Amino acid sequence: MALFARGWTVTISNSAGRPVLMCSACPKSFVAVGADGAVHVRRHLAGHFVESGLPAYLHTCQCRERGCVWHGRQGPCSGPLRLLLIRADRGLTWHLADACAACAAAIPCAATVPEPPQDAAGRQVRAPAGEAIADLTCEPVEWVEAL
Repeated sequence: MALFARGWTVTISNSAGRPVLMCSACPKSFVAVGADGAVHVRRHLAGHFVESGLPAYLHTCQCRERGCVWHGRQGPCSGPLRLLLIRADRGLTWHLADACAACAAAIPCAATVPEPPQDAAGRQVRAPAGEAIADLTCEPVEWVEAL
């Protein structure tokens, strides 16, 4: 896997009847607020995306970097890279990652997410200390809603 890859995974599990989110990029799990864990997952993934700031020339197909486990190997990577939101395990696992057009087309339960405008990607709403980013809005596009 690339050292500074644009690829994150969040898994929702249950702990004492409350949804707990575990993120591949975060050192500890955290409890999701509210009943809709998927909304918190998408906001959390969006926060990682905003913080990444990886220049476009360093983007790579993260599906290929993981051996195409999201869809099984069907052919070589090809086509432009896309930012992809993948829902797996009946909505308990979510990935936000770059994927080439060939992999993106082969991955079930995946949607291409439009990249936010460059100037908006640098802005974020900070959460209180110790909490994940609670909201992310970019003008003129409501980018998080695309997730």
